[in-house]
Amino acid sequence: MPNSPARQGAFSPEVDSWVVLRTAARWEKSLAALLAAGGARVYLPLMSRVSVYHKKTREVQVPVFGGYVFCDALDFATGKKLMGEVRAKVAQVLRPPDPARLRAELKDLADLLTDRKLVQERLIGRVGDTVRIVGGSLAGYTGKVVRVNPNRWVVFVEMSFLGARQEVEVDERMVERIERKQSESP
Repeated sequence: MPNSPARQGAFSPEVDSWVVLRTAARWEKSLAALLAAGGARVYLPLMSRVSVYHKKTREVQVPVFGGYVFCDALDFATGKKLMGEVRAKVAQVLRPPDPARLRAELKDLADLLTDRKLVQERLIGRVGDTVRIVGGSLAGYTGKVVRVNPNRWVVFVEMSFLGARQEVEVDERMVERIERKQSESP
């Protein structure tokens, strides 16, 4: 289903009321495809995620709102084809307190995505890089990256704390690489 609305994140302006379907991480595309196949109007806004790991660049399309798919409330409530496998992938149905506001916000997002491409860039450091922690309770500390886990978005940083070497797990968005001086470049 290469051109389905779910794959493209197409917004249906004729939908009056949307429900937000919460699902497991990385199930958003499959849920959206199942809903679309069952005849429901679905909106799944996507962005590009660029990862650089060991000098390899990879770009994938991921949902803007991880774990959430937007579906026409009427289609979801009355869709006879949306039983079984579809409903099993839905963890929670969230009905907005102000459907008109959600509709307006989704339309604004759809308009933005029509004109622009959202890109989330991930630059995971290499083992041995010196980094500074910029957020959380360890903000300001520096250390060396000893391991990376790109699937969980974490880096393991070895740092000195109270005279002892400690290895801490840090969300990669909370670290910044400290640039090497020209003389230290390999």
